[in-house]
Amino acid sequence: MQHTHTRWIKIFIAVILLSSGCATIANLDLNKLYGHESSENRAPATAAQATIGSPATVFYENKVAPIIEGRCVVCHACYDAPCQLKMSSAEGIDRGANKEKVYHGSRILAATPNRLFIDALDSPEWRERGFYPILNEREQSPRANTQASVLAQMLTLKQQHPLPDTKLLDERFDVTVDRSQQCPTVQEFSGYAKSQAFGGMPYALPELTDNEHNTLMSWLESGAYMPAHTPISEPLQHAVNELEAFLNDDSLKMQLSARYIYEHLFSTHLYFSELSDLNHQPQFFNVVRSTTPSGQPIDVIASRRPFDAPGVERVYYRLQPVMSTIVNKTHQPYAIHKQLTDKWQKWFVDANYEVTELPSYKPAIAANPLTAFAQLPVNARYRFMLERAQNTIMGYIKGPVCRGQVALNVINDR
Repeated sequence: MQHTHTRWIKIFIAVILLSSGCATIANLDLNKLYGHESSENRAPATAAQATIGSPATVFYENKVAPIIEGRCVVCHACYDAPCQLKMSSAEGIDRGANKEKVYHGSRILAATPNRLFIDALDSPEWRERGFYPILNEREQSPRANTQASVLAQMLTLKQQHPLPDTKLLDERFDVTVDRSQQCPTVQEFSGYAKSQAFGGMPYALPELTDNEHNTLMSWLESGAYMPAHTPISEPLQHAVNELEAFLNDDSLKMQLSARYIYEHLFSTHLYFSELSDLNHQPQFFNVVRSTTPSGQPIDVIASRRPFDAPGVERVYYRLQPVMSTIVNKTHQPYAIHKQLTDKWQKWFVDANYEVTELPSYKPAIAANPLTAFAQLPVNARYRFMLERAQNTIMGYIKGPVCRGQVALNVINDR
């Protein structure tokens, strides 16, 4: 029995070494053909196309983005997207993928969070965190842009092996919640394609149409340019400044009230309903904690939880534009208008009460709102939650935790 066990261990190690050796050889071949991999290689190519109204911008916005949003984002938008690949924004596509599983029910130690727009801000930082590119980051040529791109290879594999013409998926497709992840780098893709012939993208779904496939491949060949985000309008910026001024008043009363508002709205998408066009999707904002006041670039305090110690003497509550595709699982729209802010003024500012000192961020206090916000009037807290009761309840259902089974396990009932 012991001999059999040892033999299987040796076989397992041999397979690992063989796979590693194949990946190393593939990497050397790619280096020889297209140069060494670096996120800096994409910068000059994309910068050359970065002009307002350029053909590359129009092509992406009118042709490419609708395909990505219609066929890719449905699976690759949430925090636990397969291989942590979030395709709901240009930043997520540039960030790439990661082999580490986000949710692991038996894990006893906290994992390092990898939240887009929070824990790292550019490709070099994400590479240091173990993310690898799905776009070509070698020589920027049409051939290299497809041959050295995981995304291009995944799309091609799907066209070569489309969904079988059956009504039900068979054992070749694993769509269970706890399925093992298959996250090949471009160096590993040849082995992946041989063992997972039906593992092309979109996985376990109908293949792209010829027109959709050709559009994405043309985009990839030309360097996968994605335009920068358009700045928000002056009226919107004025509304943002006014709300930030309200939240960041220097009085202890307002600092505590703003902390209360933030901790109840950190997972919502705020929008200014009085400035919104009914025929178009409004610009949404996240309320974030920043080390910098209004008028300066936002420097997000990347804490694990909204009530964790910020690590700075003064916290500023800022409105950060949502730069990702809006998806239902994480979308909690919260309308901001004068009628609401007047109520906030009445409940939190004009009310007759006094705040003598700000509560501690020690977990025993900060984790329990009944302790942390004991100095706020009961009427203010009650009215705030009742005003948008649906949002309060949806905070347990929607938000950054994308898997309900895990979310229920981590909620502390008070």
